[in-house]
Amino acid sequence: MRPLNVLHLRDTHEIGGPGKTILETHRAIDCERFRLHLGVFLTRGESGESPFTAEARRLEMPVHFLRGFNQYDPRVIGRVIDLVKTLPVDIVHAHEVKSDVITYLAARFHSVPIVTTLHGWIGNGFRQRVLIAIDKRLVGRFDRVIAVSKEIERDLVGVGVQPEKIRLLHNAIVLERYRRTGRRGVLTEVVGRPVSSPVIASIGRLSAEKGHADLIDAIGIVSGLGHKVSLVLIGDGPERSKLSEQIRALGLERSVHLPGYIREPQRMLEDIDLMVLPSHTEGLPNAALEALLMEVPVLATRVGGTPEVITDGETGRLVPAHSPAALAAGILEFIAAPEVWKRMAGRGQEMVKRSFDFQVRTRKLEAIYVEMMRGQA
Repeated sequence: MRPLNVLHLRDTHEIGGPGKTILETHRAIDCERFRLHLGVFLTRGESGESPFTAEARRLEMPVHFLRGFNQYDPRVIGRVIDLVKTLPVDIVHAHEVKSDVITYLAARFHSVPIVTTLHGWIGNGFRQRVLIAIDKRLVGRFDRVIAVSKEIERDLVGVGVQPEKIRLLHNAIVLERYRRTGRRGVLTEVVGRPVSSPVIASIGRLSAEKGHADLIDAIGIVSGLGHKVSLVLIGDGPERSKLSEQIRALGLERSVHLPGYIREPQRMLEDIDLMVLPSHTEGLPNAALEALLMEVPVLATRVGGTPEVITDGETGRLVPAHSPAALAAGILEFIAAPEVWKRMAGRGQEMVKRSFDFQVRTRKLEAIYVEMMRGQA
């Protein structure tokens, strides 16, 4: 009996949290029972080469390009159907609004079990908000809907998704990849010049909902009070130029660094004193899990699934979103008592080992796939 073919659909060139989860699932899944494929949407003239597809190929995950004239070319639906028939695909697994819509429409024309993982609805612009409104009407028609946090699970019930279709499946990380080696200095190599301590970092796409502008303002407040700190924003995205302008306007060029996308940011965690996640919205932040596993203290905003990882005062600190002043207060608290924060990170490390093991997550995902196929019998 052949393995079940599962087609994961993504509309991005970046790896990010969802992409990392797909790639790690490909590594960890029982390959005798499941074969994962990656379908990536491209527009006319777009190159298929990206960090995401390069890493998928490196892991020998089959990559399929689904090209349209533009972002909203309906012919892409037919290309998904053709791929489903050709492989053949047993389950289609979507991961964001665009792939949700295409997956649903493809399944209307060619019957195939469909599942989506909801990582969070992000509406930075009018077009995105329209698509989210459509998605909220569609996700309840999927065979299964995976929520990465209890907060998202509640949101799904709130838009009318039947509870029996929802499966809570937290993000997780590969525990054995995060061990201290005693090697420092990687961050200096990446930035290109010495980075003074304490080193504050934030890992994530440079996108408005990640709240990096608030964090830069917070560093301005901390610096204005006479404290010397370094901030490294690890990642790339549409807000990069705007953030660069903000850094120049505040005179923080020597304190705030934008090294861009880094394939293995965990290599730098030994150089980081404090991880700050200033998001306005979150599914469940992988960066918090990674930092805690390396015993790096975490300061984060109280949004989405973040409180399911960070218990305020126990495994880290939580502050309100959209508040540079609150972020600055948290950073000043860390500067005043780093040993207290280190103890919180130690408790967080034990919590991550207990509750966020990627192998455990993968076995649960396999069970969801089997359950879906039984429903087709």
